[in-house]
Amino acid sequence: MTRIPNILISGSLAGGGVQTHVSLLCRVLRESGARVTACGTSTEWSAAALRELRDLGVRVHVPRFGRIQALLTWPLVLRREFDILYCIGQGRMHRWLKQRALRRDGWAVYHEILDCPRPGTVAERELRHLDAIIANSRSVGAAMQARWPEKPLRVVPFLTACEPVPEPAPRPAVGSRPVRIVYLGRLASHKRPQTLMRKWPEMIRRSPLAPARLDIHGDDVSPTTLISLRREVAALGLTDDICLHGAYAHRDLPGILAQADVVVLPSEWEGLPLVLVEAMQRGVPVVATNVGGTAELGTGNPDVIITAPEWEAFESGLLTMIGRLRRGTIDAVRLHRWTESRYGHDSVARMWRQMCFDTAEFFGREQQTTVTPPAQATLLEPRPSTLVHS
Repeated sequence: MTRIPNILISGSLAGGGVQTHVSLLCRVLRESGARVTACGTSTEWSAAALRELRDLGVRVHVPRFGRIQALLTWPLVLRREFDILYCIGQGRMHRWLKQRALRRDGWAVYHEILDCPRPGTVAERELRHLDAIIANSRSVGAAMQARWPEKPLRVVPFLTACEPVPEPAPRPAVGSRPVRIVYLGRLASHKRPQTLMRKWPEMIRRSPLAPARLDIHGDDVSPTTLISLRREVAALGLTDDICLHGAYAHRDLPGILAQADVVVLPSEWEGLPLVLVEAMQRGVPVVATNVGGTAELGTGNPDVIITAPEWEAFESGLLTMIGRLRRGTIDAVRLHRWTESRYGHDSVARMWRQMCFDTAEFFGREQQTTVTPPAQATLLEPRPSTLVHS
């Protein structure tokens, strides 16, 4: 049977990389002719961001009072008409939506955005009842395939841009000028921006780091986090060396990264941080800890340093990177090409379209109805070998 695919997105509409990916995915699918509905029991998106989603033609159902209201109202607005239930991250409503909104020949696909779910977690319980798995990185995908060998699994990165990122101009050596170190992301304790800030006076005395400036872009769910950190910077007498800029929008990234020499992320745990990919696409090198899928960013990539999670290892890696930047051995164009070949818009968008328009072939299962785009939509191209990690 041929029909336009009807896709239901399930999961809390979180901010950061999830927001970037979901908004871009909705754009890709709508431009390809699919119908899309997004259901979340909570959201970190602004009213303007939700309005942009609706302007794309996406139906959005986010109850004001959470899961209880969802259980009462979603049966009134959702029918059993969806071909794909795309479950992004942990969520208590995935199985419920599969039972009530997914066609009997449809696919319920779970997308793990962090690490392999541990036994007893909500994600682990819900995943038992879903049909297929997407992971952001090979390491997480391998762990999940070992845990659920009966479920088809593919590794597909997040979408990072609405079009291919242009090749950057070559960057000259930093030399003796102050190096510009940038942190991007939530001010969450597991990402350790606070540790970076507090270690800064000690780090800045070590060669070849000094002279340097640290710019921290991001905010936290609690509005008091940024305020307290700014007070701490002032108390340490570091206002000339460290700047906490607060929240930023995705559209601000090109401007921020144009002023950055290196992006750092000393996390204790992660999925595959989208901000690192976005920096690399623009030719900005990164130093990050080997957690989640970040190790893959350093594979065959001389312009990235991935360290052990211990703070001493991260600090050593940062000093090594600063030395390379001062000598001019980091190649922005080479880094951009490496990143675009693996995480670029065209290849990644093609995979997401295939997942939704030709799900059975995508997961290698000849068991479900294939849905195809309307005649005027862009047809799928062959699967790119550079991104088939499963």
